[in-house]
Amino acid sequence: MSYVEIPLWRLGIAALLVGVAVLLSRAARLELEKDLGLGAIRAAVQLVAIGYALRLLFAAEHPVAVFAVLFVMWLVAAWTSTRRLKHGPGTRVLLPHAFVAIGLGAFVALVPVFLFVIPPRPWFEGRYVIPIGGMMLSSAMNVVAQVFERLFASARTEAATLEQYLALGATPEQALAPYRRAALRAALIPTINGLVTVGLVSLPGMMTGQILSGTEPEQAVRYQVVVMYQLVVVAAVAGVAAASFARRLIFTGDAQLRT
Repeated sequence: MSYVEIPLWRLGIAALLVGVAVLLSRAARLELEKDLGLGAIRAAVQLVAIGYALRLLFAAEHPVAVFAVLFVMWLVAAWTSTRRLKHGPGTRVLLPHAFVAIGLGAFVALVPVFLFVIPPRPWFEGRYVIPIGGMMLSSAMNVVAQVFERLFASARTEAATLEQYLALGATPEQALAPYRRAALRAALIPTINGLVTVGLVSLPGMMTGQILSGTEPEQAVRYQVVVMYQLVVVAAVAGVAAASFARRLIFTGDAQLRT
């Protein structure tokens, strides 16, 4: 089996799909035409650039280069998870906490898999480490952003309630517990929905890509199962870590609510 090559003129046809979205945005007066157009162009440029970069990286196959790429992806994920938050102390304060939370989630998901399930040969083989690592970092990024946003928003809108809890003798952990549970549940719902609908509603991108490139469906399915299970632990670990960091930023060391 072999994959179907996509020449540039066919890629241009696919770009017309974005044009449909732009026309619908204009018709509905959503004012998203610029964002859609620039987003499509930016996505194409970034993917073409990373394609050439990965080609060089895979050819060099050096551990320093592989982990330098992973580090940059990790840093960008942490920065992205904090830059669009409407509530909270700001990117400068949140960035190191997001960096650690995302790193913890990715570490717990990647290390056991690369040691015992899909051991690369050599251990730093970029063809495995970078794509799977990127998926874990991306998932952790979204979870951390959602947990931060919900908890900091709750701390602002429910400040009076939190202060009442504290006045009645509750610890910061106890006062924030209901909002922490709600934030973590919301962050884990997309992952759970993906688990229960995979194969019924959608065929995940990694499995689809492997099948299109000629991998046996049975092996493609096994890879996807591994990735889905990794996404579960990434969401759980990164979410819990982000919630812990948020609590420390919401309350002072003297168990007072920060203004």
